[in-house]
Amino acid sequence: MTVRKHPDADIADMALANWETVAAPADDLPAALAGTERPGHILRALHELEQVMAAQAEWLKNWHVHLFACLDPENSPDGPPPSPEFAPWCQGPRESALNQNPAVRDICDKLRVLRRQAARIANTVRRTRVIPPTDYGRFMNTVLDFNTAVRQLQNDTWNRLANIDPLTGLGNRQAMLRKLRVECDRQARNRQPCCVALLDLDFFKDVNDTYGHAAGDIALRSVASLLAASIRPYDQVFRYGGEEFVLCLPNADARTAWAIVERLRLKVAGWSVPVKNGQHVRLTVSAGVAPLDAEQGVDSALDTADTALYAAKRNGRNCVYVRSAELH
Repeated sequence: MTVRKHPDADIADMALANWETVAAPADDLPAALAGTERPGHILRALHELEQVMAAQAEWLKNWHVHLFACLDPENSPDGPPPSPEFAPWCQGPRESALNQNPAVRDICDKLRVLRRQAARIANTVRRTRVIPPTDYGRFMNTVLDFNTAVRQLQNDTWNRLANIDPLTGLGNRQAMLRKLRVECDRQARNRQPCCVALLDLDFFKDVNDTYGHAAGDIALRSVASLLAASIRPYDQVFRYGGEEFVLCLPNADARTAWAIVERLRLKVAGWSVPVKNGQHVRLTVSAGVAPLDAEQGVDSALDTADTALYAAKRNGRNCVYVRSAELH
C-alpha cells in the first residue's frame, strides 16, 4: 500500500531540520515569559502527524493481509491481527502544539473505534471464513473518517504555522491585518473604541553590532514574550517586521491605550534581557498610538500610529505618543 504524504510534508521535514539547526531553544527565555508560539514545536507536531498517517497505512495493509489469510482454513495465521502501531500517540504524550485543537480527541476516539471494529471483523472471519460485508463497510468508513480527521488537523496546523512569525512566535503581519480588519468591522457595527499601537526597539542596531545577530534574535524573542505575557487577555501583539511590534487594543480609547502602552514601555525599560554568556542588555521602546476608525480603515490607522512613533523617536525615544483629537 502506498503512503500518500501531505503535499507540504517534505517542507515540514526540511523546515524542522533547519529550525533545529539554526534556532535557539525555547528555554533561552525565563519560563514565565515563554508564552508565545514556538514554530519549532508546530513543525515537530506536523512531523508527528505524518508518522501517524504512515503508521496507519502500514497497519491497514498488515491487517488486510492477516484478514485474507484467515479466509484460508489451511493457512490461517495464529494469534490476533496486528494492533495499530500509532496507538501510543493517542495514549501517551504528544507534541503540546496539537493539544489545543479539539480534532485530537476526535482522532483518538476514531482510533479506538477502529481497533474494536478491526478485532470484531477478524474474529468473525476466523470463525466463519467469511468477511461480514456490513461490518467491513462500517470499518472502511471509519478508516476514511480517521484519515480525513488527521488531514484536517494537518491543514489546521499548517494554517496556524502560516500566521506565526518564525523568530518570535508572535502573530505575523498577515495575522495582524486579519485581526485589525475584524476589529475594524466590529468598530463599524458597535462603535466600540479600538486602538493600534506601533512599538519600535530603540537603538536595536547597537545590540546586533555589539553582541552579534544571534544575541539580537534572543533579545527580540525575549521582548516579544514579555509583551505577550503583559497585555490584557483580549489584546494581541504581532511582529510587524524588523524590531517593530504592533498591538491591537480592543475596547480601549486613546487615553486607555496610552496607559496600556506606557505600562509596557516601563516593563521593557525595567528589564535586563539575558543574551549570552551571562551578558545582559537593557532595551527601551518608542511607541505611537492611534485610534482604529472604520471609515478610515486599517491602513490609515497604521499610518497614523507610524507618524506618532516617529514623533516619539524625534523627541528623545523611550516614550509613547498618541495621535488623537481626544488628547490634543
